[in-house]
Amino acid sequence: MNRFVERVEPYFLSEDPFVQRYAIEMLEGSYLVDGDTFLIGLKAHDRGRVSEYSSPVLPYLMYMPLNEEGMKEVVNRLKSLSKKDADVLFYIQLIANAETELLIKYRNEVNPFLDEGQLKKIAKLPDLKDEELFMELAGIMHYLDTNDYDQVYFDQGKRIVHELVKKGEIKSWEVQIKEDDLVGFELVYTVYMAGEIREESVIPQLVNLFKNEESEDLLLEEVANALVKIGTEQVVQEVEKVALYGNTYFYTLDVLGRIKTKEAEQALMILIDQTDDPTAKTLIADYLCQQLSTDAIPKIEALIEEGYDENMLCLEESLYVNCVMNEINHPKLSQWRSLIEEVEQHSLDEQPLLVPQPVQTGDKIGRNDPCPCGSGKKYKKCCL
Repeated sequence: MNRFVERVEPYFLSEDPFVQRYAIEMLEGSYLVDGDTFLIGLKAHDRGRVSEYSSPVLPYLMYMPLNEEGMKEVVNRLKSLSKKDADVLFYIQLIANAETELLIKYRNEVNPFLDEGQLKKIAKLPDLKDEELFMELAGIMHYLDTNDYDQVYFDQGKRIVHELVKKGEIKSWEVQIKEDDLVGFELVYTVYMAGEIREESVIPQLVNLFKNEESEDLLLEEVANALVKIGTEQVVQEVEKVALYGNTYFYTLDVLGRIKTKEAEQALMILIDQTDDPTAKTLIADYLCQQLSTDAIPKIEALIEEGYDENMLCLEESLYVNCVMNEINHPKLSQWRSLIEEVEQHSLDEQPLLVPQPVQTGDKIGRNDPCPCGSGKKYKKCCL
């Protein structure tokens, strides 16, 4: 198991709700966790709220993969819950995201909870020949290019890519990215393929895509994901060069924050001194806390004193958790804790307590809009 994951996992069961929440969020999108991490998260969910400030745990487990034990557990829970239970939709989404092999192995068990037609499409994938898989993927790309965005189609395309990768059919030359030659979803899926095979030769090409500020969010997300999956020192070095470029710094800094290495931490330490943009500084400071950086603590303290972008996040919470998880008995811990509780209480007083639920709606919701389930996260990071 990755050492960083080993450090963070125990805090999933912290009695401190702020530490628990931050710890689970810290591993999101890192591609470091496995099915055992999900099972620990499930224990945190089963334990229930540890205080009035606790956040629901299940929404934060959605990015974690299921292993066979996890699949059995989720299926058994679905069988025992009523359809009105708040957890049902989350469990259904978890099995819908499961690996193709697991869905096929437990097809009879998951069939009552998933769309039968979609399950049939998934079940046939391993039996398709290479040429048939490429044809299926081409059809999906054409559909997505000519119709409104459809998450089910997009995810099915990713399953096809997984099959091709397993068969060894995605070669290095097939993921060479020439932006002028590739457009629309062909470019998006090529980027995704590069990440899936961890193709280091295309790192400069991927990073160069960040320079196009007119790129769609979906493409930039997949570029960021691919770079995190590759996760080498070269990725850090190349991303650092463009990290503060234009308005794509939300994605470049996200890459450095999700790669949990000393090189990524050092890059963020350099960047925080290179920008005067309060939002960028705030994001970098938070990502340094997500790296559990102790070297960054004085810089983040100074930023809090100077003033940061409070509309982005509560930086005192990030710093508080960083100190707690590093077992640093900072003299301002209690002060930060009181401020965090005050912010949380204000939030509770402002609106009724909402239990986030995956959204089923025909309304058009932007990927970057606030999720209508009430979680406070962006739609793309939540129910989408």
